[in-house]
Amino acid sequence: MPKRVDHDARRGEIARAALRLCVREGLASVTIGRVAAEAAISKGLVQHYFPTKEALLQLAAALQRRDIENAVAAAVQRDDPPHTALRQVLLALVNLGAEQILAGHAFLASAAANPQLHRLYREGSSAATAAMARLVTEACGPASAEAEARILLGVAGSLADARMLGEISHDAAIAVLDLQLNRLLEG
Repeated sequence: MPKRVDHDARRGEIARAALRLCVREGLASVTIGRVAAEAAISKGLVQHYFPTKEALLQLAAALQRRDIENAVAAAVQRDDPPHTALRQVLLALVNLGAEQILAGHAFLASAAANPQLHRLYREGSSAATAAMARLVTEACGPASAEAEARILLGVAGSLADARMLGEISHDAAIAVLDLQLNRLLEG
């Protein structure tokens, strides 16, 4: 009896191999041949699932985005009060691993020249801003919620980068985040 293959799972495994390469060596290192070697499969099999490098990168970027969304969703409990949920979301972003941060920056850099990645990045950014603005509205009211959401996302992203590079300790990053949140909540 022929072996059954879960094609979606196989596509995901190949895209994850591309993500690993991207994190280790940058997006320019992601070629069909290098991904095949990373995934321990043939180039032909990679091309069977992804006719172009762009298609492979699109799925890799979508998986990376989904990983971040899952980390954020896991940080929030259904019954958390709004200010707690807001803090938990920001902590999840500050606590992203180096792999997620590096892959995110690589895809952001490529989004300027790749319309499909640009669309995916903008959709993710818009969704994150809207979700954060809803939390800000619930915690503090609607005044300037979108602007405040962008500020908080910027602070969290900057702190995540600084943590990854060893410029700031985890505790110091949390202190900065709490200072910004307290300014907003007490403001």
